[in-house]
Amino acid sequence: ALIKFKSYLYFEEKDYVDKAEKSLKSMSHSKMVFFKNGVSQGVAFENLFEGMYFPAISLYKSCTVSVNFGPNFKHPPKDLKYQPMSDMGWGAVTEHTLADMLYHVETDVDGRRSPPWEG
Repeated sequence: ALIKFKSYLYFEEKDYVDKAEKSLKSMSHSKMVFFKNGVSQGVAFENLFEGMYFPAISLYKSCTVSVNFGPNFKHPPKDLKYQPMSDMGWGAVTEHTLADMLYHVETDVDGRRSPPWEG
C-alpha cells in the first residue's frame, strides 16, 4: 500500500508478525536479572527467546537516572558470571569481520561475478 505522510509517499510492507512469533525459539534455563548497587532485584524474565537484548530506559517528564553498563562497575554482582555491555562492541567487530571475509571468499571482488543477491 502507498501511504502519504507529510507530503512524502511511503510503501507499507507487511510484517507477518504471526509467522515471526511462531519461529521464535526459547532458550531453556535462561533468565534476566536486574541489580541495584550490586544487590539482585530478582528474576525479571525466564526462558527468554534466542537473540540479542539491549538495555533501554524510559523516563517520564523531568526524571534523571544514572546507569553503569560497565566495564568498571562500582558494585559488581557477586557470585555471578556477567559480561558488561561494553564488551558487545568487540562481538560486533568480530561479526562484521567474518561477514566481510565471507563476502570476499564467496564473491569475485574484481567485478567479474555479482553477488547472488544482485541477480
